[in-house]
Amino acid sequence: MRWAGVGLMVVVIVGCKRRTLVTIKGSDTVLPVSQALVEAYLARHKEPLLNVTGGGSGVGLAALLHGDTDIAMSSRPLKLSEWLQFEQRRYHLIEDTVAWDVLAICVHPSLNLDRLTRAQIAAIYTGQVRNWKELGGPDLPILPYSRESSSGTFEFFREHVLLGKDFAEGVRFIPATGMLMQSVSQTPGAIGYLGIAYVGPQVKVLRVARDGDTVYYLPARNRAELDRYPLARPLYYYYERSQVEKLQPFLEFVHSPEGRAVVAQVGYVP
Repeated sequence: MRWAGVGLMVVVIVGCKRRTLVTIKGSDTVLPVSQALVEAYLARHKEPLLNVTGGGSGVGLAALLHGDTDIAMSSRPLKLSEWLQFEQRRYHLIEDTVAWDVLAICVHPSLNLDRLTRAQIAAIYTGQVRNWKELGGPDLPILPYSRESSSGTFEFFREHVLLGKDFAEGVRFIPATGMLMQSVSQTPGAIGYLGIAYVGPQVKVLRVARDGDTVYYLPARNRAELDRYPLARPLYYYYERSQVEKLQPFLEFVHSPEGRAVVAQVGYVP
């Protein structure tokens, strides 16, 4: 009886097929579109299993470097120092643009102001302007909110809005995008920046103009509008070349017409 039991156990183990698991980790900005793509994919396919979590671009890239995730989501391109780290470990990374995001400049809904230039936004975050009346708004202190430095959104904002300058001491740094939107929505005089997919009715989105331009635009919603809105950026998946076969079914879905439709439905630009 004992040997028969062991034999049965062997048959059961051999008969079970282990399903492939693909892990996706990183940018909170890329998270909503990845969650939607994963949900749509799994509704139609059994393989591979997919698990997606946020944490920030830096967190995802570090996880990829240490072999703790299959795909790193990033809202910024890799830095030279990061490419070198991967090369030292003999990684052959593929950079895959999965969508375009636009950064929305949001304020408390009570603010009597609806537009800013790139330079004015930079002046707020570098501490040159501290009251809304200096920009044509009410006599009210400006309370700027930002993502933390591990965020790819932070990196993009610092490079493309502040042009590499440092944030002022009074800027409040928030670890998650959802928390940032909540803080802005509950704080009169507040301003913040976040990916368009996170924008809700509880905040007011400002029109933004390029330097020297007199036309102000709301965040782009399609490819035709990307060139005119000053705060648009690609969103990336990074993965190791040797893992392409494992990832191929999901990646093909991401870039299929069906996947592109999911991207648009979530609020990103395909």
